[in-house]
Amino acid sequence: MADMESWGFGKFGEFISKTHTEPYEATDPSKVRLPQPFVVCIVGASRGIGAGVAKSYAKAGATGLILAARRVSGLEETAAQCKKINPKVDIEIVPCDITKVEDVANLADKTKAKFGGRLDVVVVNSGVSGPIETKVTTIDPKDFQNAINVNYVGTFLSAKYLIPLLLSTEGGAKAFLAVSTFATMILRGPFASPTYSVSKAAQLKLVENVHEEFVGEGLAAFSVHPGAVWTEMNSDHAPEAFKPFFGDSPDLCGAFCVWLTKDGSQRHWLSGRLVSATYDVEELETKKDEIVEKDLLKFRLAY
Repeated sequence: MADMESWGFGKFGEFISKTHTEPYEATDPSKVRLPQPFVVCIVGASRGIGAGVAKSYAKAGATGLILAARRVSGLEETAAQCKKINPKVDIEIVPCDITKVEDVANLADKTKAKFGGRLDVVVVNSGVSGPIETKVTTIDPKDFQNAINVNYVGTFLSAKYLIPLLLSTEGGAKAFLAVSTFATMILRGPFASPTYSVSKAAQLKLVENVHEEFVGEGLAAFSVHPGAVWTEMNSDHAPEAFKPFFGDSPDLCGAFCVWLTKDGSQRHWLSGRLVSATYDVEELETKKDEIVEKDLLKFRLAY
């Protein structure tokens, strides 16, 4: 932990002292019964964390899932896993490159057509890290631009085309979630990649703005750190020596997302904030008054 503090995380772990690496009693989605109907769109659902999110909502009894990603074969595998968990769930698979306007607009159209305009929750999980380079002078401009396009612009497009469906769903959960990262806070050390950290910081600020723009209409916008999960994205770019730092379950984030959205507006006090799926939710709830009063868990200019 001392190393993580020196990298720019601050006093990591002190705000919420109890953390988890996998779903537990208070966040077990199989113990949840979501309102019926309940439709969830997961962008980036073909593998890893996104697939874990889809399976968590299937366990919780979602009636409809829209699974989107560029890789259709991965989506088909996720859909099969969700059907095995919950045979009654209705699933729509939509090929989607989150960086393309026409693809995300088509995703919204397919969602509207499939479920009669109903949409309760959007989870934007698509993300790229690019090669781990810690100096802007050694970064390939194409890698940097790609990270901006996927992590930031893709979230903007998802918000632009899917939020109208969330807002128009009468009695819906009205929740927009972006899978974020505590890496936005990294300033130095072996993980301090401007390509990833800066693009995800832009995403985080966008979600804060979405909260401010639509909170008056009942929308909640959450940024969720999924934990430290060793995904295919990490294995593509991070040295194997980094692997011991990534010990959290890919199912942890999905369970936390279900917890955030299962009870209508009960967790809206966390809207506009960066919260971690590793946080013990019972301890987190004891911090509610402090978080709201001090407006914590947001980007700030220190002075």
